Amino acid sequence: MKSRRAILAWLLAVAAFGPATAADVTFTPLDMPQGNTENRTGMWFCPDLGKKEDILPLKTRVWATKDSVTGDVAMKCVFEKGSKGVVAYEKDAYPAGSAGITLYAKASRKLTIKVGNIPAEVGTEWKKLDFPWEKLGTSRDKPRLGFQLLVTVQGPIEEKTWLILDRIGTESPQFEPQPKIEPQSGPDAAISSKEILFGIEHLAKTRARAKAKQPFKVIALGDSVTAGAQMSRGTWNVKGADGVPFLYFAHLARLAEQHFGYQGITPIQHGHGGWTAAQALKVVDKEVVDEAGPNDLVILEFGANDLSWAKTPLATWKADMKKLIARAKTKTDQIILMSPTPIGGIAKLQPEIAKALKELVEEEKVAAADITQLAYYRGEPFAWAWLANEGHPAYMGHITLAEMMAPLLTEQHRNYPE
Repeated sequence: MKSRRAILAWLLAVAAFGPATAADVTFTPLDMPQGNTENRTGMWFCPDLGKKEDILPLKTRVWATKDSVTGDVAMKCVFEKGSKGVVAYEKDAYPAGSAGITLYAKASRKLTIKVGNIPAEVGTEWKKLDFPWEKLGTSRDKPRLGFQLLVTVQGPIEEKTWLILDRIGTESPQFEPQPKIEPQSGPDAAISSKEILFGIEHLAKTRARAKAKQPFKVIALGDSVTAGAQMSRGTWNVKGADGVPFLYFAHLARLAEQHFGYQGITPIQHGHGGWTAAQALKVVDKEVVDEAGPNDLVILEFGANDLSWAKTPLATWKADMKKLIARAKTKTDQIILMSPTPIGGIAKLQPEIAKALKELVEEEKVAAADITQLAYYRGEPFAWAWLANEGHPAYMGHITLAEMMAPLLTEQHRNYPE
């Protein structure tokens, strides 16, 4: 009975507004605070990876693709066999008076997706899908779907499957009745870890120790990324201490153990949300110098706060990183530097960040991972695909970071996306 009333209400609403034309319809993309939302629609969906025992091996990946219907960029979801097939976007309220959720989709095979609990068929060609609020169990005057918008591939998923979603948002006052689809496509440029990793030769001692199957620690000192901020987005079944083993430094240790065939690499976390490299100087002795031995590996991850809200000059950030390196070197010369994730306005600083990072590698004889370049190598619209928000990775993003950093230890390079 409830569903009949909902459908009747929807039909009455359509009748009240009369036939619409494209000019009458307003599209509102999902909110994305970094701007230019039309070109980045859907980029902050995070996979629901299930329970902690389900996360590895990673069965769901999301990245930005040129295969799109608007703005030259869309979201590609790749589901391996056994994936839950779920991606989630946190959003509580939608525009009052809108008709409902709308999106464009296509897939590698015919499949059924669900938005909320409403099924829709997707094929290998682009198709516009509309989900009226009334069918979704809410109302036009105050649309609510809970704290997450879920898109689910009806399973079980028995083979590798991809799904591309684009132009995800709402339309007002009605859905566009005759959408004009103008697909855009082209190869998705990949980046090799060779292009973002520097100073591999300076970690020869660590690799030799791992080849000899000797124990050592990986000590990560960093900001909110190292602290795991937003790590649980999408995968809310895994929180707190249960999630730490999937952060970049811990998974880097795991990948090295797998490569060298032993267990004995211990990850240690020292993350401080909102901190700059200058602030880290207050704790580096306690959290690195006091804990590290000559055979241990130290990761220093700062810069996002320095170069965004703190407005630290790049030269000052570099100088502060040199001071952190100097303190760490009182115990070990096995050090990896990480450049910032794409937050604030640092896109315009990317070439200078890369230059400073390479100078630090040469001057201090350390290794480095240019995470900023990993984000921006295809331009800003593609930068956030592996993140849970503007600056923080969820579990998928942390695992991706570790995979791209692992060649510093394994010397086996890989590409992103792969």
